[in-house]
Amino acid sequence: MATTTATITIASTDLLSDELALTSSATLTTAGTATGVTQASGLSRKTTSAASAAVIQANVLYRAGDYTAEKANKVYIKNTSTTAAEFYTVTIDQEPIGRLYAGDWMFMPWIATSGTKETFVVSATGTVAAGDSWDFDGVTTVSADATLNNFAAAVNAKTYPNWTTAVSSAAVTFTARYAGAAGVVTGTTAITGDTVTDLADSNFTMPITSGAAGTRSESDITIRPSVHTDMTYECMLIHE
Repeated sequence: MATTTATITIASTDLLSDELALTSSATLTTAGTATGVTQASGLSRKTTSAASAAVIQANVLYRAGDYTAEKANKVYIKNTSTTAAEFYTVTIDQEPIGRLYAGDWMFMPWIATSGTKETFVVSATGTVAAGDSWDFDGVTTVSADATLNNFAAAVNAKTYPNWTTAVSSAAVTFTARYAGAAGVVTGTTAITGDTVTDLADSNFTMPITSGAAGTRSESDITIRPSVHTDMTYECMLIHE
């Protein structure tokens, strides 16, 4: 069993009328037990920058869908900048929770409540010929022969930036890699007859035969730098 201890010390001689000296420690355990946590993302450091202030992007630190929900997860984040005015805005569930100015750090519990992943099924339909193609998610599949099942298998064999796949006969099931509310399927009921994209041959189609819309995660953690010039943060997640 791993033993991990977190300690905070708050001290000041002039913040209050009396001297402030507070120290508190906790041994980090899994939820509802005396067993020490055994997993961590590892301490990492990253420098953020952008071409200009107008194109500053938020950085996703941790996606809730990658971790166990409603457990004893702990997150550490520090702004390592030495420029007093520079800060990172920390956001959970698209809501800012505070700023970390130069040298500031935070250590907090985190409930990793994820959303749901969008899924949809496409089925190779019609007459396929060698050379017919289908484009989706920036990936092109070209048919090697005139067999629908073989084309579906070829679609499944591709690697997609935002989707994973599974195949059964001529049907390919796409599942989003991350939970999200916006995607190919926009309703909560099955969609029939829509094609994801145009095909090279009008006699051959890949209609969506069923699908389920996703919902966004409620607790992804992101940070956004206040300036577009180089800033550096470090972070670590201790989790179950």
